[in-house]
Order: sequence, then C-alpha cells, then structure tokens
Amino acid sequence: MKRKTNHAGLILLFAGIAGLILLMLIKMHKTDETQSEYFMPSNSYRVEFLNSCGLIVKPDPEEQEITIPGAFGDIYSAYNEIQLSQGFDLEKYKGRAAVLYSYSVLNCPGYAENVTANLIVCDGRLIACDISLN
Repeated sequence: MKRKTNHAGLILLFAGIAGLILLMLIKMHKTDETQSEYFMPSNSYRVEFLNSCGLIVKPDPEEQEITIPGAFGDIYSAYNEIQLSQGFDLEKYKGRAAVLYSYSVLNCPGYAENVTANLIVCDGRLIACDISLN
C-alpha cells in the first residue's frame, strides 16, 4: 500500500522545530540574559551571529526596508509572541523603520534550498529573528 505524505504538516513541523532550535541557540549565544539587544552595524556582524548560532549562510543577504506597523494585527501579534519568547519585543519599535535581512541557510539537513534566516535590524540593533522554510 502506498503511503500519502502530508507535506503541509511536515513543513509546519519543520518550521516549529527550526524556531525552537533558533530560540535555544539565541539563548545560548547571549552572555547576559537581561540583554536582549545585539549590535549589528554591518553584514559581517550579522553573518558572525548566525554562524555562532550554528547556521552556515550565504554571506550576501536580500535586504528589504520595512516599517514596523504602528498597530499590530493578528499576524504581527503572533509574530511578536514568538519574538517575546526569544527576548525581543517589537512593541518598542512600532512605527519605526527597519531593515529585513534574509540569508539563505546552507546547512539544513534534508532541505538544500528554501531555508531562510531572517534578521530584522533597527538602528544597528537586532530586534527580531526567525528561520523560515519558503
């Protein structure tokens, strides 16, 4: 009998596991648990941070200027809940301009492509991060 694979379920499972791994890596990377800000004035700092979290990434990210919404809808509220569990809080940056840096992850077993590490930086400070499977 041929077994059906639920790709959507696998993707959600992977995304959840990747988020937990990133959370653990970020917590291990912090030298002071009360410090939730990382200074990232250049690409080399961002790549070094991701490498220290165990990620090998292509060093040239896609960059997108964004504005943190002044009022959070359901999606941003849910995203901020994830960030709060990692020690970040986007509430402090409502209405502010930021840059989204998206790095292709090269060392994700079973997924040679389409895994992205996203860092949101405002005024040189890391304010949010996640890993996604596109």
